Amino acid sequence: MKVGVAGLGLMGFGIATRLVNSGHVVSVYNRSSSKAKQFSKNASIAPSPKELADSCDIVITIVTDFEAVKEVLLGKGGIIESANRDVIVADASTISPSQSEHCAKELRKAGIEMLGMPVMGGPAAAETGELVPMVAGSRQAFEKARQVIEKLGRTFYVGERDGSANAIKLALNLNIALVASAVSEGITLVRGCGIDPSIFVQVLNSTYFKTGLSEKKGPKMVKNDFAPSFHLKNMLKDLELARGTAQAAGITLPQTALAQQVFRAASNSGYSEQDYTSICAFLAQINGMEK
Repeated sequence: MKVGVAGLGLMGFGIATRLVNSGHVVSVYNRSSSKAKQFSKNASIAPSPKELADSCDIVITIVTDFEAVKEVLLGKGGIIESANRDVIVADASTISPSQSEHCAKELRKAGIEMLGMPVMGGPAAAETGELVPMVAGSRQAFEKARQVIEKLGRTFYVGERDGSANAIKLALNLNIALVASAVSEGITLVRGCGIDPSIFVQVLNSTYFKTGLSEKKGPKMVKNDFAPSFHLKNMLKDLELARGTAQAAGITLPQTALAQQVFRAASNSGYSEQDYTSICAFLAQINGMEK
């Protein structure tokens, strides 16, 4: 199948690389053409989302936020203007359920099917096909796109209701933020007591309470290594989306609300472009523990 990828940030780059390496005919689009040119030997480069959709069976969109999603899908030169009404859009961007539902409805009015397809996992997992895509939307469209989506990793089809996969994605990301906060506070407590925090991480990772985050990120957090696999500013955005979604549903998420405030303060203090686990460095800063 001919597959397009719109958005070549950390995740989009990994997804496009995976699809190229899986033998698909791939086309790419990126707002800044310099990133797209990196694929010039292995993929064709489309000058607009519309022209990307014109030549593809499936287009995977993965961009930063709702404004970028609207621009790619519904804006001038967007996919909605494509004459190819058989193309299926699979939006892997992290947006709210209501935002995903809005885009799906607008595209459907134009005769184009959209699947909400947020994914779990980072850029490395994208390149190796170890993501976890969650898919919502037309079952028929999913079955048509399935052979491509399953190249990305273990796939969950969660139902036809637009936006439902995005709700699950936000629930998962708020868990990640809370785990990162807990590990950060553990490191901060131990460090404040004059103990090497690497010992804390080693002990934690020998217990039932270890997590993938504590195993992979914990040692880096102790070493103040916050090279981003997922920027803190994007985790903040997702926490804000989770709070907004909860408010719309009439429920309260007190720990998420607190985490959102802490991540906002960290972002405002200069950590927005670092990894989301740099919340640990922010805690060191406000406790006067900076080296």
